[in-house]
Amino acid sequence: MALSVLRNPKILLLYKRSSFLSIKGLPSSGCPTADRFRQNHIYHYESLRKIEHTLKALRMTYRKHCRSRKVNYRAFDLVITVGGDGTFLEAARNLTTKQYILGVNSDPQWSVGQFCSCNANEFQKALQRILGGSLRVKRLYRLRLTISKQKTSMECLNDVLICHPNPAAMSRYHIQIGKTCEEHRSSGLWLSTASGSTGAILSAGGKKMPLESKTLQYKPRELYQIPGQRYHLAGGMVLANKKLIVTSRMPHGNIFVDGAHIKFSFPYGTKAVISISPNYVNLLHV
Repeated sequence: MALSVLRNPKILLLYKRSSFLSIKGLPSSGCPTADRFRQNHIYHYESLRKIEHTLKALRMTYRKHCRSRKVNYRAFDLVITVGGDGTFLEAARNLTTKQYILGVNSDPQWSVGQFCSCNANEFQKALQRILGGSLRVKRLYRLRLTISKQKTSMECLNDVLICHPNPAAMSRYHIQIGKTCEEHRSSGLWLSTASGSTGAILSAGGKKMPLESKTLQYKPRELYQIPGQRYHLAGGMVLANKKLIVTSRMPHGNIFVDGAHIKFSFPYGTKAVISISPNYVNLLHV
């Protein structure tokens, strides 16, 4: 899909806080890992400086915010993320179908940037193409997660993991799609969008999906095979007009959203309803 021309867009510049600032006890020298954290810190903030310089040179008005802080996303037309996929995913959870997002990888040698369309050196050209309407737009569909007892509902772009809080313990749950239902004992249950299908669910035995697919994918991790029992819901796809329902059979279950930063409790009897949301994300890509 072609991008309509954005004239004087309201821009949010969302950046990550360098991991180097959060790690205590790093040796001052002689450790390759510590040196790499320092280099990433330098590259990241140099990239942020270059991007701000470009915005100012083109006389673009913008607001700058660090991720993980409260931001009124609705006030902006265009969100530019600086970091990796984690920063991009945080912004993508909060956008409407009328907004656009561009991911900039601040250190391509370090950060995973599947959703990032450019780096800091390529940013000016990408921005000029955005303003001229020549960048393409991809629609990325999100998951909608509703948790019954907490009356919680949210959307995410990548994936959801339902599991026991102890990684060595068995995850027990009831899973239902349409009229088909069964009890599972496994290491956890992955649920993913097309955007998340190249990540953890793929490593667990899932399949890579076309990026703009409206299909939900699910895959139990290490599903325990009860002798003589045949499983019908051992992994697969759920169409956009269908829902997948998971009911906890764990005293203390957890639901993780888009990684480890967002966590909900999922105790016995709690239901989670997962489906594809109609609210897609407008990804700008080169």
